[in-house]
Amino acid sequence: MGRHLKVVEQDNIDRRELGYYFTPDFISKYIGKRLLMINPDGNKVLDPCVGKEELLEEFFNRGKMVDGIDVFKYKEDYRSNFSQRDFIEYYREIKAYGNDVQISFEDLVGLDDQERTSELDYDYYIANPPYNCHEVNYIRDNKKQLQQLFADVGVHNMYSMFISAIIDVAKEGALIGLITYDSFFTSKAHADLRKKILNECTIHEVTMCSNDLFHDQAADVRTSILILQKGKQYQGEVFVSNRPLSKADFQIQLEKQLVDFETGNSKGYQLSDIILSNEKDNNEFIIECPDDIKLLFANDRLGERFKCVTGISTGKDELYLSKVKADPFMIPFYKNPGKNRFFTENNLFLHKDFLKFDSEIKNFMVRNKQLLYKPGITCSSMGVEFTASRLPEGSTYGVNANIICEDTDAWWLLAYLNSGLVTYLVRGILIRSNMITSGYVSRIPLINVNEGEKILLGNLALKAYEHAKNKESYDHVLEEINALVNNIAGITEKTNLMIKNFTLNLIKNT
Repeated sequence: MGRHLKVVEQDNIDRRELGYYFTPDFISKYIGKRLLMINPDGNKVLDPCVGKEELLEEFFNRGKMVDGIDVFKYKEDYRSNFSQRDFIEYYREIKAYGNDVQISFEDLVGLDDQERTSELDYDYYIANPPYNCHEVNYIRDNKKQLQQLFADVGVHNMYSMFISAIIDVAKEGALIGLITYDSFFTSKAHADLRKKILNECTIHEVTMCSNDLFHDQAADVRTSILILQKGKQYQGEVFVSNRPLSKADFQIQLEKQLVDFETGNSKGYQLSDIILSNEKDNNEFIIECPDDIKLLFANDRLGERFKCVTGISTGKDELYLSKVKADPFMIPFYKNPGKNRFFTENNLFLHKDFLKFDSEIKNFMVRNKQLLYKPGITCSSMGVEFTASRLPEGSTYGVNANIICEDTDAWWLLAYLNSGLVTYLVRGILIRSNMITSGYVSRIPLINVNEGEKILLGNLALKAYEHAKNKESYDHVLEEINALVNNIAGITEKTNLMIKNFTLNLIKNT
């Protein structure tokens, strides 16, 4: 099942092929120092995806015993005890060994003749796990074995499997320092990984990195620093920090954080403050969420009051959709409003025989047939911005989220969904990655509006709709909507300022 071992002979490597992104020096020093602050007395260190050993400098300086594993050999001389092997395969063997399967382990790093156990005797684990990239084929080709190996968290990408494996092999009290892709903070697919972390680990720190951190390596990835400890008994306050705007800002921030930790001036949160633990949610990690916003998640959710659905997936749009209304392409089709708010032009028409195609063509799917042609709201599905536009009666729609409702609710709801508050709820809490499905939209908490407030919001939405339809600016109307929504929701001025700053730098903040 293992990935093929390779020797990298030059620095000009294809990072997407290898899944290797060099960890900046200031990040490496920070994670190493943080682990050594929490436990200065440990001795043994393992980096399971060691790369060029850039994460290990602090441990070398302290005279720790350091082991490194990597499927690739990036250089000839390693300061660590280096073993060129596939960590996932190594993990499989360790699990088998712990279950009394007869496997020779003479050459396995850190095991020697230790007792039969699936835990390794390391005090520190430090890693920058590989991202998906070239590993898509590896996951596809080994799906069955990987599903058995990672039955508790699922097989979604390499970094999540690495995190799960490290937690499993870590002994009680071992520290785990990671810089990793942070899509697992909110993605529903990674709900089981979050559950595993919460059930088996203490969380000491979640520091979100600037999203330009790896730009000089041609990687546009959102990452975070995560400091864990195996076992729940070490849990105290959690240090968390939201995403800074730039790499330069981030470096200054980390230097200050180290000083604050050393002097006891760091601000901590209770674990319950950083987890969205309502029954309607999936233990999402929420970073520096104000209390007045978190309280909204006790309200009814959008999907509890309205049908929030997807529609038609053609499998091949060019065969069944046209930009020109001409027989047989006769039915208005709303695919995705994109950046459009309030009003979006219909520029696609669906083949009139689409219901016949649904029954005859395997990859042509019509979902929620009973709700076809009903009016409501159509929402964006891709990109950083979250937007909503009116969905006219008599229309069909794509796989983006669509809210089916009559005019009595559609207009006030349209105002609410385009507010800065909802932008923060969606992009700062519910889902930080780009794809916004109907499942996430259905979980947006509603505000408690009375009939008079519905009329006020509805009138503002209608005004913004007319401006958008005439290609005029509706910014002044949106400001009125934001003020009214925040007032109804009980949002403080401090939180309002935070929302404004978040939406002004949406790409850098998500």
